[in-house]
Amino acid sequence: MIREASVAGGKTGYTESSPDLEQWLARHIAQGFAADALVLSMLRSGYDDAFARQAVAAAFAQDAYGAAPARPAPARSAAAAGTPAVYAADGGDRQVPILFRLASPQVQLFQQLLTDDECDALVALSRGRLARSPVVNPDTGDENLIDARTSMGAMFQVAEHPLITRIEARIAAVTGVPAEHGEGLQILNYKPGGEYQPHFDYFNPQRPGEARQLSVGGQRIATLVIYLNTPEAGGATAFPRVGLEVAPVKGNAVYFSYLLPDGALDERTLHAGLPVAFGEKWIATKWLRERPYRSDA
Repeated sequence: MIREASVAGGKTGYTESSPDLEQWLARHIAQGFAADALVLSMLRSGYDDAFARQAVAAAFAQDAYGAAPARPAPARSAAAAGTPAVYAADGGDRQVPILFRLASPQVQLFQQLLTDDECDALVALSRGRLARSPVVNPDTGDENLIDARTSMGAMFQVAEHPLITRIEARIAAVTGVPAEHGEGLQILNYKPGGEYQPHFDYFNPQRPGEARQLSVGGQRIATLVIYLNTPEAGGATAFPRVGLEVAPVKGNAVYFSYLLPDGALDERTLHAGLPVAFGEKWIATKWLRERPYRSDA
C-alpha cells in the first residue's frame, strides 16, 4: 500500500509502489493503453511525475519480456465482507477504486467517487446559495466567521435533491456508515489564496459550545472530502501529523476516520486545506456521526 507522500521538484506526489498499482498497470497495458495515457492517469491521481514515468516504463518492460500480467483480486462487496474491498469499494451503483489506504490513522483515497457530470451538477446547484463559511464557536456553540477559514459554502439538507440522494447512497455504501448518520452535504469554494488552516472535524466534549453538537447525532466519527474540480495549483488536503498530502483531483474523494476502537479520538487526523495557488477549488464535504443525525434539534 502507498502510505506516504514525498516532495519532488516542488510538487507533492506519491512515490511508493504497491501490488495494487502493479496490477492496475499490467491490466491496462494488456488492454492496449499507451504509456503517456497511463502516466497522465497516475499524475491526476496524485503520483509524483518521475515516479509515474519510471513505474510505467518498468511495467512496459516487464510486459515486453512476456511476463503474464498479474490478475487483480475481484472487488468484493463491502457490505457482504464487513470491511471495504481490497482494490475497490462497492458503491452500490458501481465499483469505486481505492487508490491508497493508510491504516493508522485511517485514511483512504477513492478514485472517481463522482463522475465529472456529477461534480459539475453539484457546483451548479450550490452557486445560488454560497455564503462565507462559518465555524462553531467552541465556547458558545454559535457559528462565527474566522480568518482561518476563508471559503464560501452552501449547505444542503439530506436527500434534498435527487442527485444528492444518489451521492449520499454511494457514500454510505463505500464508507459503511448509514446515510441517516450523515450531516447535510456542504459545498465549498476557495478562491486563490483560500485555505482552511489545521483543525479537527470532531467535537471537543470539554468545550460547552461543541458539546451542544453532540445532542444531534453524537460525535462526528469520520469525514469525506470530495474534489469537484482540479485546481490549477495548490489546494491539497494535508495531514501534518502523518506527513501526508492528498492532491485535489476532480471526482476523487479522501475519507478519514477519527474514532479509535477504544472510543478515543485520533489527534493524528489534524488536517488542513492548503492555500489555492492558482485557479479555484470546489469540494463537497460530508461529516458522519456515530448515531442518526437530526439537524432540527
